[in-house]
Amino acid sequence: MRRLVPVFAAGLLFAAAFAPSSLAAQETGGALTVDEALAKKGKSLWTAKACNGCHTIGKGRMAGPDLAHVTDRRSVEWLAKWLSSTSTMLETDEQAKAMLAEYNNTRMPDFKLKDEDAQAIIHHLAKESQKVKKSEK
Repeated sequence: MRRLVPVFAAGLLFAAAFAPSSLAAQETGGALTVDEALAKKGKSLWTAKACNGCHTIGKGRMAGPDLAHVTDRRSVEWLAKWLSSTSTMLETDEQAKAMLAEYNNTRMPDFKLKDEDAQAIIHHLAKESQKVKKSEK
């Protein structure tokens, strides 16, 4: 049994080392290490999906929450699930249900994004949040 723990830990390290960059993005103390290529793609998706119709990044609430520093409030995994299957999250996730109630039952459209597209938007939000932090100082 003692041998299984080191072998298992080594396997996790190997998997983390060779994971795709979008999945290997590090979270340290709530800060996401931004992948510039993903952030650029995320900016295009943000515009194409008209996210700014309901959200700002550092300019206050609209129909939906201000998304500045969202990666400090939610895990990358949670955000990716939210962007990939909003409807499912609203049925199963307590945080999502609370958010729905807070925003007067206004539902975010379920864009059913692929994981890479969800990751791209998350990286865009993280990059724009860094700009907001600089302007807050």
